[in-house]
Amino acid sequence: MKIKIPLLLLCVSFNLLCGPSFAATVNWNLKTKYGGITQTTIARAISDAKAYFIQHSNDTVVIEFDAGTYPLAAPTNRDKGIIELSGVKPGPDGRLVFQGAGMDKTTLVFDPAVDQIYGRNVYRVSFVGLHMTRKDCSVSQGHVVEIAPGQVDLEIQRGFPTPQDIYNPESDAGRYLRRYTDSRNDPRLMVDDNRQFAWKSASLVSSNRWRIYLVKSSEMADYKPGDLIGIKSKHGGQTYWLAGGSDFVFEGVKWTQVSRGVFLGGLDRIRISRCVIERAPAINGQTPCLSTPDGGPQIGQEKGPLISDNLVEDCQFTATGDDAIAFYHASGTVRNCRISDSFARGILLDNSPSAKLDNNTLTRCAVLKVQSLRPYKIAAPEN
Repeated sequence: MKIKIPLLLLCVSFNLLCGPSFAATVNWNLKTKYGGITQTTIARAISDAKAYFIQHSNDTVVIEFDAGTYPLAAPTNRDKGIIELSGVKPGPDGRLVFQGAGMDKTTLVFDPAVDQIYGRNVYRVSFVGLHMTRKDCSVSQGHVVEIAPGQVDLEIQRGFPTPQDIYNPESDAGRYLRRYTDSRNDPRLMVDDNRQFAWKSASLVSSNRWRIYLVKSSEMADYKPGDLIGIKSKHGGQTYWLAGGSDFVFEGVKWTQVSRGVFLGGLDRIRISRCVIERAPAINGQTPCLSTPDGGPQIGQEKGPLISDNLVEDCQFTATGDDAIAFYHASGTVRNCRISDSFARGILLDNSPSAKLDNNTLTRCAVLKVQSLRPYKIAAPEN
Protein backbone atom coordinates (compact mmCIF):
# COMPACT_ATOMS: atom_id res chain seq x y z
CA MET A 1 0.00 0.00 0.00
CA LYS A 2 1.40 3.38 -1.00
CA ILE A 3 1.50 6.11 1.61
CA LYS A 4 1.19 9.62 0.32
CA ILE A 5 3.48 12.07 2.11
CA PRO A 6 2.24 15.65 2.03
CA LEU A 7 4.38 17.97 -0.07
CA LEU A 8 4.85 20.33 2.89
CA LEU A 9 6.29 17.50 4.98
CA LEU A 10 8.66 16.53 2.15
CA CYS A 11 9.91 20.10 1.97
CA VAL A 12 10.44 20.29 5.73
CA SER A 13 12.32 16.96 5.71
CA PHE A 14 14.56 18.08 2.82
CA ASN A 15 15.43 21.31 4.58
CA LEU A 16 16.32 19.47 7.76
CA LEU A 17 18.63 17.07 5.90
CA CYS A 18 20.14 19.16 3.13
CA GLY A 19 19.61 22.87 3.60
CA PRO A 20 19.44 25.71 4.17
CA SER A 21 23.13 26.57 4.49
CA PHE A 22 24.25 27.99 7.83
CA ALA A 23 26.99 30.54 8.50
CA ALA A 24 30.37 28.99 9.11
CA THR A 25 33.80 30.11 10.30
CA VAL A 26 36.83 29.45 8.10
CA ASN A 27 40.39 29.93 9.35
CA TRP A 28 43.19 30.93 6.99
CA ASN A 29 46.61 30.76 8.56
CA LEU A 30 48.91 33.19 6.76
CA LYS A 31 52.00 31.00 7.06
CA THR A 32 50.27 27.76 6.14
CA LYS A 33 48.00 29.03 3.37
CA TYR A 34 50.08 31.89 1.97
CA GLY A 35 53.65 31.02 2.91
CA GLY A 36 54.38 33.81 5.39
CA ILE A 37 53.31 37.06 6.99
CA THR A 38 54.14 40.03 4.75
CA GLN A 39 52.29 43.01 3.32
CA THR A 40 51.82 41.03 0.11
CA THR A 41 50.39 37.89 1.69
CA ILE A 42 48.02 39.92 3.85
CA ALA A 43 46.80 41.71 0.70
CA ARG A 44 46.24 38.36 -1.02
CA ALA A 45 44.26 37.04 1.93
CA ILE A 46 42.05 40.14 1.98
CA SER A 47 41.42 39.82 -1.76
CA ASP A 48 40.52 36.15 -1.33
CA ALA A 49 38.19 37.03 1.56
CA LYS A 50 36.34 39.55 -0.61
CA ALA A 51 35.84 36.88 -3.27
CA TYR A 52 34.78 34.34 -0.65
CA PHE A 53 32.12 36.65 0.77
CA ILE A 54 30.45 36.88 -2.65
CA GLN A 55 29.43 33.22 -2.29
CA HIS A 56 29.32 32.96 1.53
CA SER A 57 28.33 36.41 2.65
CA ASN A 58 27.40 35.54 6.24
CA ASP A 59 30.42 33.40 7.04
CA THR A 60 33.29 34.55 9.23
CA VAL A 61 36.77 34.51 7.73
CA VAL A 62 39.60 34.49 10.28
CA ILE A 63 43.04 35.48 8.96
CA GLU A 64 45.48 34.02 11.49
CA PHE A 65 48.83 35.52 12.52
CA ASP A 66 51.15 33.12 14.36
CA ALA A 67 53.22 34.27 17.32
CA GLY A 68 56.34 36.14 16.26
CA THR A 69 57.54 39.52 15.00
CA TYR A 70 56.84 40.46 11.40
CA PRO A 71 58.07 43.56 9.51
CA LEU A 72 55.50 44.90 7.04
CA ALA A 73 56.78 47.06 4.21
CA ALA A 74 54.80 49.81 2.52
CA PRO A 75 52.91 48.80 -0.63
CA THR A 76 53.99 49.97 -4.06
CA ASN A 77 50.99 52.31 -4.13
CA ARG A 78 51.76 54.56 -1.18
CA ASP A 79 48.37 56.23 -1.41
CA LYS A 80 46.96 53.11 0.24
CA GLY A 81 47.65 51.56 3.61
CA ILE A 82 49.87 48.61 4.43
CA ILE A 83 46.72 46.68 5.34
CA GLU A 84 44.20 47.86 2.73
CA LEU A 85 40.55 47.24 3.67
CA SER A 86 38.61 49.41 1.22
CA GLY A 87 35.40 47.74 0.09
CA VAL A 88 35.43 44.88 2.60
CA LYS A 89 31.73 44.16 3.19
CA PRO A 90 30.60 40.74 4.39
CA GLY A 91 26.88 40.05 4.76
CA PRO A 92 24.96 41.29 7.80
CA ASP A 93 26.03 38.26 9.84
CA GLY A 94 29.49 37.86 8.29
CA ARG A 95 32.82 39.15 9.54
CA LEU A 96 36.49 39.46 8.58
CA VAL A 97 38.78 38.88 11.58
CA PHE A 98 42.53 39.46 11.82
CA GLN A 99 43.54 37.21 14.71
CA GLY A 100 46.92 37.27 16.40
CA ALA A 101 48.22 34.98 19.14
CA GLY A 102 47.95 37.80 21.69
CA MET A 103 49.19 41.38 22.10
CA ASP A 104 52.38 40.12 23.79
CA LYS A 105 52.97 37.33 21.26
CA THR A 106 52.26 38.64 17.74
CA THR A 107 53.97 41.90 16.74
CA LEU A 108 53.50 43.68 13.43
CA VAL A 109 56.25 46.21 12.70
CA PHE A 110 54.95 48.71 10.15
CA ASP A 111 56.86 50.91 7.73
CA PRO A 112 56.29 54.46 9.06
CA ALA A 113 55.89 56.05 5.63
CA VAL A 114 52.18 55.27 5.17
CA ASP A 115 49.05 54.43 7.15
CA GLN A 116 49.21 51.06 8.85
CA ILE A 117 45.53 50.24 8.24
CA TYR A 118 43.55 52.09 5.59
CA GLY A 119 40.05 51.71 4.26
CA ARG A 120 37.01 53.39 2.77
CA ASN A 121 33.57 51.83 3.20
CA VAL A 122 34.65 49.08 5.57
CA TYR A 123 32.10 46.84 7.28
CA ARG A 124 32.30 44.20 10.01
CA VAL A 125 36.04 43.90 10.52
CA SER A 126 37.90 42.96 13.73
CA PHE A 127 41.55 43.08 14.78
CA VAL A 128 42.22 40.87 17.79
CA GLY A 129 45.29 39.94 19.83
CA LEU A 130 48.00 41.95 18.04
CA HIS A 131 50.81 44.38 18.88
CA MET A 132 51.22 47.14 16.28
CA THR A 133 54.39 49.21 16.28
CA ARG A 134 57.22 50.64 14.19
CA LYS A 135 60.91 49.86 14.29
CA ASP A 136 62.46 53.12 15.48
CA CYS A 137 61.85 55.13 18.62
CA SER A 138 59.42 57.92 17.72
CA VAL A 139 59.93 60.33 20.65
CA SER A 140 62.89 61.89 22.41
CA GLN A 141 63.85 63.63 25.63
CA GLY A 142 66.69 65.42 27.37
CA HIS A 143 67.79 67.61 30.26
CA VAL A 144 67.80 71.38 30.06
CA VAL A 145 71.29 72.87 29.78
CA GLU A 146 70.46 76.49 29.04
CA ILE A 147 67.52 78.64 27.94
CA ALA A 148 67.32 81.92 26.02
CA PRO A 149 64.55 83.81 24.23
CA GLY A 150 63.15 81.53 21.54
CA GLN A 151 65.40 78.57 22.28
CA VAL A 152 66.06 75.70 24.69
CA ASP A 153 69.33 73.76 24.81
CA LEU A 154 68.85 70.10 25.76
CA GLU A 155 71.32 67.31 26.47
CA ILE A 156 69.59 64.38 24.76
CA GLN A 157 69.66 61.26 26.92
CA ARG A 158 71.93 58.49 25.67
CA GLY A 159 70.29 56.19 23.15
CA PHE A 160 67.29 58.41 22.40
CA PRO A 161 66.85 59.83 18.89
CA THR A 162 67.92 63.38 18.23
CA PRO A 163 65.29 66.08 17.56
CA GLN A 164 66.33 65.91 13.93
CA ASP A 165 65.70 62.15 13.84
CA ILE A 166 62.05 62.57 14.82
CA TYR A 167 61.47 65.79 12.87
CA ASN A 168 58.67 65.59 10.31
CA PRO A 169 59.43 68.07 7.49
CA GLU A 170 56.02 67.46 5.91
CA SER A 171 54.18 69.12 8.78
CA ASP A 172 54.35 72.46 10.57
CA ALA A 173 52.29 71.20 13.50
CA GLY A 174 52.57 68.65 16.26
CA ARG A 175 56.04 69.59 17.60
CA TYR A 176 55.99 70.41 21.32
CA LEU A 177 57.99 70.27 24.56
CA ARG A 178 56.74 69.55 28.10
CA ARG A 179 58.39 68.94 31.46
CA TYR A 180 58.47 65.57 33.30
CA THR A 181 59.68 64.37 36.67
CA ASP A 182 63.31 63.30 36.42
CA SER A 183 62.81 59.59 37.09
CA ARG A 184 64.68 56.71 35.49
CA ASN A 185 61.82 54.24 35.87
CA ASP A 186 58.62 56.29 35.92
CA PRO A 187 58.84 59.82 34.49
CA ARG A 188 55.54 61.58 35.06
CA LEU A 189 54.02 64.58 33.36
CA MET A 190 54.20 67.58 35.69
CA VAL A 191 50.75 69.10 36.05
CA ASP A 192 51.30 72.57 37.51
CA ASP A 193 52.83 75.41 35.47
CA ASN A 194 53.72 73.10 32.62
CA ARG A 195 52.25 74.37 29.40
CA GLN A 196 53.54 72.97 26.15
CA PHE A 197 55.97 74.97 24.02
CA ALA A 198 55.80 74.68 20.24
CA TRP A 199 59.13 74.23 18.45
CA LYS A 200 59.99 74.58 14.77
CA SER A 201 63.55 73.31 14.25
CA ALA A 202 66.70 72.09 15.97
CA SER A 203 70.45 72.19 15.45
CA LEU A 204 73.38 70.32 16.96
CA VAL A 205 75.50 72.38 19.36
CA SER A 206 78.01 69.75 20.45
CA SER A 207 78.04 66.05 21.29
CA ASN A 208 74.47 65.29 22.48
CA ARG A 209 73.57 68.92 23.09
CA TRP A 210 70.85 70.21 20.76
CA ARG A 211 69.35 73.66 20.45
CA ILE A 212 65.57 73.62 20.04
CA TYR A 213 64.16 76.72 18.34
CA LEU A 214 60.71 77.72 19.52
CA VAL A 215 57.96 78.89 17.16
CA LYS A 216 57.79 82.19 19.03
CA SER A 217 61.26 83.68 18.81
CA SER A 218 60.74 85.98 21.78
CA GLU A 219 59.25 83.33 24.06
CA MET A 220 61.19 82.28 27.14
CA ALA A 221 60.45 78.74 28.30
CA ASP A 222 59.98 78.57 32.07
CA TYR A 223 62.51 75.73 32.48
CA LYS A 224 65.49 75.38 34.80
CA PRO A 225 68.80 73.64 34.08
CA GLY A 226 68.42 69.95 34.86
CA ASP A 227 64.69 69.73 34.05
CA LEU A 228 63.73 66.61 32.06
CA ILE A 229 61.86 67.57 28.88
CA GLY A 230 59.84 65.29 26.64
CA ILE A 231 60.09 66.05 22.92
CA LYS A 232 57.43 65.12 20.39
CA SER A 233 57.01 65.62 16.67
CA LYS A 234 53.98 64.03 15.03
CA HIS A 235 54.70 61.69 12.15
CA GLY A 236 52.90 61.13 8.86
CA GLY A 237 51.22 57.72 8.71
CA GLN A 238 48.27 56.91 10.96
CA THR A 239 47.87 53.63 12.78
CA TYR A 240 44.51 53.45 11.04
CA TRP A 241 42.58 55.73 8.69
CA LEU A 242 39.03 54.52 8.13
CA ALA A 243 36.23 56.40 6.40
CA GLY A 244 32.70 55.14 5.87
CA GLY A 245 31.16 51.83 6.81
CA SER A 246 30.09 50.28 10.09
CA ASP A 247 30.98 47.86 12.89
CA PHE A 248 34.76 47.99 13.34
CA VAL A 249 36.46 46.32 16.32
CA PHE A 250 39.86 46.47 18.02
CA GLU A 251 40.02 43.93 20.83
CA GLY A 252 43.12 43.11 22.86
CA VAL A 253 45.37 45.25 20.64
CA LYS A 254 48.51 47.06 21.84
CA TRP A 255 50.10 50.09 20.18
CA THR A 256 53.63 51.36 20.79
CA GLN A 257 55.71 54.09 19.07
CA VAL A 258 52.64 55.39 17.20
CA SER A 259 49.02 55.25 18.27
CA ARG A 260 46.80 57.82 16.58
CA GLY A 261 44.01 56.52 14.37
CA VAL A 262 40.89 58.15 12.93
CA PHE A 263 37.37 57.02 12.17
CA LEU A 264 35.40 59.39 9.95
CA GLY A 265 32.93 59.63 7.11
CA GLY A 266 30.07 58.28 9.21
CA LEU A 267 31.74 54.99 10.14
CA ASP A 268 29.69 53.99 13.20
CA ARG A 269 29.45 51.14 15.74
CA ILE A 270 33.13 51.28 16.67
CA ARG A 271 34.30 49.00 19.49
CA ILE A 272 37.69 49.40 21.15
CA SER A 273 37.99 46.91 23.99
CA ARG A 274 40.83 45.82 26.30
CA CYS A 275 43.39 47.73 24.25
CA VAL A 276 46.67 49.25 25.40
CA ILE A 277 48.91 52.16 24.46
CA GLU A 278 52.16 51.96 26.38
CA ARG A 279 55.70 53.23 26.48
CA ALA A 280 58.39 51.34 24.64
CA PRO A 281 60.99 49.48 26.74
CA ALA A 282 63.61 51.50 28.58
CA ILE A 283 66.59 52.79 26.61
CA ASN A 284 69.87 52.36 28.49
CA GLY A 285 67.84 52.03 31.68
CA GLN A 286 65.75 55.16 31.03
CA THR A 287 61.99 54.79 30.60
CA PRO A 288 60.68 57.12 27.88
CA CYS A 289 58.58 60.08 29.01
CA LEU A 290 56.19 59.56 26.10
CA SER A 291 54.78 56.41 24.59
CA THR A 292 54.02 58.03 21.22
CA PRO A 293 54.21 61.45 19.55
CA ASP A 294 50.47 61.37 18.85
CA GLY A 295 47.12 60.60 20.45
CA GLY A 296 44.89 57.56 20.62
CA PRO A 297 41.62 56.79 18.83
CA GLN A 298 39.88 59.79 17.28
CA ILE A 299 36.24 59.07 16.53
CA GLY A 300 34.52 61.52 14.19
CA GLN A 301 35.44 64.80 12.53
CA GLU A 302 34.57 68.45 12.80
CA LYS A 303 32.03 68.76 9.99
CA GLY A 304 31.30 65.12 9.26
CA PRO A 305 28.09 63.20 9.99
CA LEU A 306 27.36 62.11 13.55
CA ILE A 307 29.15 58.85 14.36
CA SER A 308 26.94 56.91 16.75
CA ASP A 309 26.86 53.79 18.93
CA ASN A 310 30.57 53.69 19.81
CA LEU A 311 32.21 52.02 22.78
CA VAL A 312 35.70 52.38 24.24
CA GLU A 313 36.03 50.14 27.29
CA ASP A 314 38.55 48.49 29.60
CA CYS A 315 41.51 50.18 27.90
CA GLN A 316 44.77 51.44 29.38
CA PHE A 317 46.39 54.36 27.56
CA THR A 318 49.65 55.72 28.98
CA ALA A 319 51.63 58.84 28.05
CA THR A 320 50.16 59.46 24.61
CA GLY A 321 51.52 62.48 22.76
CA ASP A 322 48.08 64.03 22.30
CA ASP A 323 44.49 63.30 23.40
CA ALA A 324 44.29 59.69 24.54
CA ILE A 325 40.65 59.41 23.40
CA ALA A 326 38.79 61.99 21.30
CA PHE A 327 35.15 62.15 20.19
CA TYR A 328 34.34 64.74 17.52
CA HIS A 329 30.61 64.96 16.76
CA ALA A 330 30.19 61.41 18.03
CA SER A 331 28.05 59.53 20.52
CA GLY A 332 28.71 56.45 22.59
CA THR A 333 30.39 55.48 25.84
CA VAL A 334 33.89 55.49 27.32
CA ARG A 335 33.97 53.26 30.39
CA ASN A 336 36.35 51.48 32.72
CA CYS A 337 39.40 53.03 31.06
CA ARG A 338 42.64 54.03 32.78
CA ILE A 339 44.45 56.99 31.24
CA SER A 340 47.59 58.62 32.56
CA ASP A 341 50.14 61.29 31.60
CA SER A 342 48.54 62.25 28.32
CA PHE A 343 50.47 65.14 26.74
CA ALA A 344 47.12 66.85 25.94
CA ARG A 345 43.75 65.76 27.29
CA GLY A 346 42.97 62.33 28.65
CA ILE A 347 39.51 62.41 27.06
CA LEU A 348 38.31 65.13 24.68
CA LEU A 349 34.59 65.39 23.86
CA ASP A 350 34.12 68.00 21.14
CA ASN A 351 30.57 68.66 19.96
CA SER A 352 29.58 65.31 21.50
CA PRO A 353 27.02 66.16 24.21
CA SER A 354 25.45 62.68 24.24
CA ALA A 355 28.76 60.85 24.77
CA LYS A 356 28.81 59.16 28.18
CA LEU A 357 31.69 58.62 30.59
CA ASP A 358 31.47 55.81 33.13
CA ASN A 359 33.99 54.74 35.79
CA ASN A 360 37.14 56.00 34.07
CA THR A 361 40.35 56.79 35.98
CA LEU A 362 42.44 59.69 34.71
CA THR A 363 45.82 60.49 36.28
CA ARG A 364 47.73 63.70 35.53
CA CYS A 365 45.40 64.47 32.63
CA ALA A 366 41.84 65.72 32.34
CA VAL A 367 38.50 65.42 30.58
CA LEU A 368 37.60 68.35 28.36
CA LYS A 369 34.11 68.90 26.97
CA VAL A 370 33.76 71.70 24.43
CA GLN A 371 31.54 72.76 21.58
CA SER A 372 34.27 73.56 19.06
CA LEU A 373 37.95 73.25 19.87
CA ARG A 374 39.58 71.72 16.86
CA PRO A 375 42.81 73.44 15.82
CA TYR A 376 42.98 71.49 12.56
CA LYS A 377 40.83 69.57 10.11
CA ILE A 378 41.08 66.08 8.68
CA ALA A 379 40.45 65.76 4.97
CA ALA A 380 36.90 64.58 4.26
CA PRO A 381 36.58 61.15 2.68
CA GLU A 382 36.21 61.07 -1.06
CA ASN A 383 33.12 59.60 -2.71
